[in-house]
Amino acid sequence: MNRTRAVVLVFVVLAAIGGVAVLTVDRPTVAGTESRFSGVNDSTTLVTTELRVTNPNPIPIELGNTTVNHSIRMNGIEMGTGSRDDIRAAPGTSTVNFTTAIDNRNIPTWWASHVERGERTRVVTGAAVDVPVFGTARVSENRTLTTDITGALNTSEPRPINASLPFVDDPVLVVERTSATWGNVTRERTPLDIGLQLRNPTEIPIPVARIDYTLTMNGIAVGNGTTGEGTVLSPGSEQTITARAAIRNDELDDWWVSHIERDQRTDLGVSLTAVLELPGNRTVELPLDDLGTNTTIDTDVFDTGNGSDGSTSSIRLTR
Repeated sequence: MNRTRAVVLVFVVLAAIGGVAVLTVDRPTVAGTESRFSGVNDSTTLVTTELRVTNPNPIPIELGNTTVNHSIRMNGIEMGTGSRDDIRAAPGTSTVNFTTAIDNRNIPTWWASHVERGERTRVVTGAAVDVPVFGTARVSENRTLTTDITGALNTSEPRPINASLPFVDDPVLVVERTSATWGNVTRERTPLDIGLQLRNPTEIPIPVARIDYTLTMNGIAVGNGTTGEGTVLSPGSEQTITARAAIRNDELDDWWVSHIERDQRTDLGVSLTAVLELPGNRTVELPLDDLGTNTTIDTDVFDTGNGSDGSTSSIRLTR
């Protein structure tokens, strides 16, 4: 056997051995993902995702040219995407971290969908791992985010309203109950209808000209204006006045920044002022600040506090 034939034979044997080694390597699996907010500024919200990869082999697998694509959708709205190239799977279960950027300009659209669906959001986080030779694996996590903002604004506790007017005993009005419902949401506005059941405990008519309102979320004014039709409450009578307030959706990306900065907590304030028109073109403003029309909104978008209550799928890498 000459030298050339010997070299060729060695390469053939090594290729055969290498082929067997490749064929006996078990394919890794994607076990799941965990996501959390990791930063926010005026334009972008960062989400760090931990991808769990299980390698059943006793040796590390270098997944060169591998691409991990990740997406976050809320009520079907794509909030952000991210990707990472080249990962290494150690024996057993290892983690790969990557970052997804949410465009804060998507927040008003998501908010409108959240209210339209009865304050419910379906959060879907998905990852696709494309590995040469092994193929593609996909994993997704689904969870439902709910709030009850309007429910928290409802109260049936009577609240007296004092005016300190001459010759009129306080209280001049009693708010017997309040109720809140969402109106028809648009891209620009989220109407919030607040019903005030008013009683006049005095012996004189009380003319209510209008209701002024200001809506704040973490101190950020997201709505203000004048609402309600003028009415006169006769002595001893009751009437329901509806204050038709509205959130300006284009303010909500600023609110979102504060919500994330405060660990997903928002203090919602609804400030109402009843304006009375008295004889002699005199007006009296009665702040209705003690009506219980303030509430706290807590969210856990990725369920980092209690563990996922959604479903997670794990798919082996296949060609």
